[in-house]
Amino acid sequence: VIPFGTEVNFGKNFFGRDLAGGDSAYDSSNFATKIRSVGLWFTNYNNLSAGLSNTPRVYLIPVGIDILRSATGDGLEIREWKILDQLLPVPFPLGGAELNDPAWIPMNDSLLGELGAIRRHSSFRAFHDSGTFNASEVISDSRLIGRSVWNTRWLLIIPGGTLNADRDEGLKRFIHGSLLPGESGIDGLRDESGITDILLFFQTYAFSGN
Repeated sequence: VIPFGTEVNFGKNFFGRDLAGGDSAYDSSNFATKIRSVGLWFTNYNNLSAGLSNTPRVYLIPVGIDILRSATGDGLEIREWKILDQLLPVPFPLGGAELNDPAWIPMNDSLLGELGAIRRHSSFRAFHDSGTFNASEVISDSRLIGRSVWNTRWLLIIPGGTLNADRDEGLKRFIHGSLLPGESGIDGLRDESGITDILLFFQTYAFSGN
């Protein structure tokens, strides 16, 4: 589990550090910058000699405060939102029988599913970093769609079971690479050829306000 925060501020990069060479940042003159699709890549991911799965999967979940700027006014005031993603079930079609039944209760008898249940995030596939961007390796069917790119806390969860059937060994290979010749066991010495970077991509849309 990798926690991190993001922001959209002038002079800062996407992760809130001072903007420097090679950094990326979103335009702070827009009051809202939201997610249209998301993609994630692992640099130096070895699915052959290291024995890792060809289709690793991850969860990317916003658990902090969702932040937007004020859409009106001349200042740079921000607005904070604690979003709880809940289910609003679609009601069943109503007929005369229901409306004439004194025992019929709309909340109990007309909803398909539990009102206000917490919606779950699904995992999505992460890819090997080939050095070039591939539009087919981003998804647009995630719970993240429409969320702000500015969030005080994200959780990137990489399940070991999607890397190898032995989840502990899969995570060791993912981070530290393969066992050195003559080594064995989960705590054996490794060649330190695990991943070297994680690349995160958001395709976004923005609103200027005013």
